[in-house]
Amino acid sequence: MWIAGYVFLITGLVFIVLGTLRAILAHTMIGTLHFLTIADTVGLILVVVAAFFFNCLSVLEMIAFIVAIMITAPLVTHVIARSFVDSKGHE
Repeated sequence: MWIAGYVFLITGLVFIVLGTLRAILAHTMIGTLHFLTIADTVGLILVVVAAFFFNCLSVLEMIAFIVAIMITAPLVTHVIARSFVDSKGHE
C-alpha cells in the first residue's frame, strides 16, 4: 500500500510542478489558466488518492474531496477567464 501511495503522491506532485512551470511560460492569460487548471486538478486528485493509501482518509472522504476538486477548480478558472474576457483584457 505504501508503494502505491508514493507512486500517486510523486505523480501528483510532478503534475502540479510541471503544470505550474508550463503556466509560467504560457504566452496568454487563457493559456496560463488552461495549464494550471488541468495540472492542478489532476495533481490534487492524485495527492488525495495518495492520502487514502497512507490511511489519512477514508473512502468516503476521498470521494468527497475528489468531487469537490472536480467541481470547484474548473468553476473558479471559468469565472476568472470569463471576467478577463468580459473586461476586454488584452495581452
